[in-house]
This record gives sequence, C-alpha cells and structure tokens, in this order.
Amino acid sequence: MKILKAKNKKKGYVVLVILIVLLASYFYWQNRYVELRPVILAEENYTRQLIFFDNDLYKFAEPNEVSPNYFKNIRWVLTRSRQPYIEENGIIYVRYHYLNDMNLMWNYTTRTTSIKFFKQEKETDSINLIYEKEYVDSQKKIIDACLDTLKTSSAK
Repeated sequence: MKILKAKNKKKGYVVLVILIVLLASYFYWQNRYVELRPVILAEENYTRQLIFFDNDLYKFAEPNEVSPNYFKNIRWVLTRSRQPYIEENGIIYVRYHYLNDMNLMWNYTTRTTSIKFFKQEKETDSINLIYEKEYVDSQKKIIDACLDTLKTSSAK
C-alpha cells in the first residue's frame, strides 16, 4: 500500500514539474523580443471569404513597401504608445506577443506616416501642457497659502 502511494506521489511531482516547465517556456516564448517589422494590409490576396482571425487581413511588409518615414518615426510612436521595445545596433525589438498582434502593428505602421495622427498628438500635447500649467499654478497657490498660515501661526 505504501509503495503505491509513493509511486502516485512521484507521478504527481513529475506531472507538476512538467506543467511548470511548459508554462515557463510558453511565458518565455510569448515575452521574448523579436525584430519589429512593418505590417500592411494584404489587399492583393483579399477575396470575399470568412475571416476567422484578424491576422489574415495583414502581412509583414518588405522594407520597400513602406514609406521611409516609418523608419524615422517608429521609435517615437512606440514610445508615445508606451510600448516596451529594445533598440540594438539600429534594430528595434518588440515582444513577440505584440508583434503577433498584426492589427496593433498595422496601427503603429500607419501612425508613423499619418499627418493627421501627428497633428492630433501635437494638439493633445498643447492641451495637456495648458492643463498641467493650470494644475501647477493652483498647487503653487495652495502651497503659498499653507506657507503663509504656517508663518503667521509660528510668529505668534
């Protein structure tokens, strides 16, 4: 009886270790950094069909298929979108699970060449700066009022 329990316990540990190794390797695979590639619509292959996955609508672009502005602006777009990336030797690397989301990568690709997007970001920045300045000014007034009350109460 004890031998059977010991064997079952060993099998349980083996199964647990295998599950942990599988989960760790899946996590590593999804979070590894891979080279960023521009994504464009796959219109030339498009025929009316049932689409089960969004990724079927997109394809990775060759360097000559995207505007040179893509390569100039992609760092700014990724930083602005709070997308984690690594740059080594002029090559940008993003996490695999982000690159695997072709819709997201297509969005970043179109943003890099969109005048409308950059105008909108400029307007947003100017509005945010106005609100930030108003907030800082209001905080200064509150701090000054607190300092005045402290000075008058400590003088008594």
